Amino acid sequence: MSLLIIEWQDFLESPSAAHASGPAAMTIGVFDGVHLGHQALIKSIVSRGPNPTVVTFRENPKKLFSQDSFGGDLYSIRQKLAVFEGLGVSRVILIDFSEKFRKIEGREFLDLLESRGGMAFLAVGSNFRCGFRQDTDADLARKINEGKGIPTELVSPVVLPGEDEPVSSSRMRAAVISGNLKLAAALAGRDFGLDLSDIKPGFAGNGSYVYDLRSVQRIAPAKGEYSVLTQPGGLVCQAKVEDGKILLPIKAESLAFN
Repeated sequence: MSLLIIEWQDFLESPSAAHASGPAAMTIGVFDGVHLGHQALIKSIVSRGPNPTVVTFRENPKKLFSQDSFGGDLYSIRQKLAVFEGLGVSRVILIDFSEKFRKIEGREFLDLLESRGGMAFLAVGSNFRCGFRQDTDADLARKINEGKGIPTELVSPVVLPGEDEPVSSSRMRAAVISGNLKLAAALAGRDFGLDLSDIKPGFAGNGSYVYDLRSVQRIAPAKGEYSVLTQPGGLVCQAKVEDGKILLPIKAESLAFN
């Protein structure tokens, strides 16, 4: 399966591209880390079908409008798209968040997804909100959609066995920053990994290379040494992390923490 990427501007100006595959089951969100809670949403649209479609953002809106509180991305857009495809998503509507988009009311946004994207089913989290000043919550979104005959499922938060706190991107981010990569992996349902493909490595001497995650506003684990699996090549080696930088003995496009 090849993942179809539809840019938001193309979606608005050339709706035939979005309609080409017919009706769609959709979910909406930032999906940073694509953790188990996100996966529950995606499983809902994949099982419901047709044309499971994720509506997401090229950049985390917090990066653009809440710089002081934004700690950095867990995943690059490249990572997110790869996980989406692996979970069975067939289309992604990719939004470049802007002042113009920010002012779209929730009802108008949902209407656009239905009229231009063929939304025939929607799955969102129970804490979902969208629209200008977050004017539309999950219950209102369901009411708007079901008034048009579009079934809408409100998916409950996912909780790990033996825990009370829901899985969330903020929990996963805190786990990574503290160096608790075992918890980060449990929340994600996979080993925590970093995309390095968009970072130009610096030469650190002694045949080592340094990747500055801060240059792309991506978070790094706590200071320390970690065993990682690098790609391409599948080499297991030691990575040193300090001050938002990854020091590796080889060049790599991505790595997973063992």
